[in-house]
Amino acid sequence: MAAATVQSSTNLFRRLAWNATVPLEIRLADAEGSLVDRYYVQAPRYTYLPLLLPAIRENLVELALDDDQLAKLDESQWWFEEDNGYATAGPERTDGHFAPQGACKWNWPIDLIELHAAISLPAAPTDIDTSPKGTPTATPSAAKPLRLVLHLTGAPSDKLIVPKGIEACKTQFVNQVKEADFVRWGNTKRVTSLRRGDLEAGWDGVVGGDFDLHQRMASRIVPLPIPLPPGGSTISSGGGGGGGGSGLPSRPPSVEPGQNSSAANSGAKLESAYAARSLPLKIYLPDNAPAMQHVVAPISAETGKPTTLLQMLRTHLPQLFPAVAKPYVLAQPLAQGIVLPPDAEVAWLAACMSGADGWLRVGIRLVAE
Repeated sequence: MAAATVQSSTNLFRRLAWNATVPLEIRLADAEGSLVDRYYVQAPRYTYLPLLLPAIRENLVELALDDDQLAKLDESQWWFEEDNGYATAGPERTDGHFAPQGACKWNWPIDLIELHAAISLPAAPTDIDTSPKGTPTATPSAAKPLRLVLHLTGAPSDKLIVPKGIEACKTQFVNQVKEADFVRWGNTKRVTSLRRGDLEAGWDGVVGGDFDLHQRMASRIVPLPIPLPPGGSTISSGGGGGGGGSGLPSRPPSVEPGQNSSAANSGAKLESAYAARSLPLKIYLPDNAPAMQHVVAPISAETGKPTTLLQMLRTHLPQLFPAVAKPYVLAQPLAQGIVLPPDAEVAWLAACMSGADGWLRVGIRLVAE
């Protein structure tokens, strides 16, 4: 497949992931009797709670409290807590519910907060495909609001280690970008060699909800899922080919605002996700278990073919994903709000469905008996 075609299709999937949202129902704690005690919003998956606070204050807090109460507010004491995760459809959906995440981390993107809530609720047997191929066709239950409680006092400092400021979120975001780059290549040269404007554009795109602005950074450090030529690790967009002696492809040059990106990249060697040393992937289990992070090679050393999601899951979670005909009998892998197909190549997922910081986050939702 031509590199230009892969680049075009990758940008399409990245934009679709960027435009995905999570419906939030935010309830104000201790607001019984108030005419306004809830606020509903479609929050982008890539955003963070501190970026939503101005709208929440205007559309919820200032409407629910009187002037005297507003004057006494200390925003440094505000914090969010999961309110039983998703609004359940019935009592059958509450059985077997794992422990909620409790206080929501300020430095977690909304996608990760939603992922923890989703995997805390086991999947109903009706959500599992029983066809002979065992390939799941159903996504999680129809979107319901993720329910959060906003507390205005008593922030648990022992659980909220990272402060709620936007600058703290930015620092964590940049650190995650660098860590993802190190996982891919064993160094952070691609991030540290970015022009300051391109690196800042990554965070500014998150703050402003601007995909194209964010891509000024992401397109230069997140490799494309371009199939490798035999014995090569780079693909020349100008018709050349092959990797250099170092085995590490060079980064496309930075592009100034208004400069034609295709012209700037003409003849540049595009990096392939399949040439990475490892893929930035974290696996999350229910009950607030610590995140799992393993070395996941894009190409299987045993078969020489791209590593599929099911292969990776059976390697690291063999008890939940046994070698049986139906792959998701005991558990399902979720990312970006959907059930991932078992034959999806992990390198493709990491290139097209990662978060704004470059990490692919997969949650494991157990299947109810």
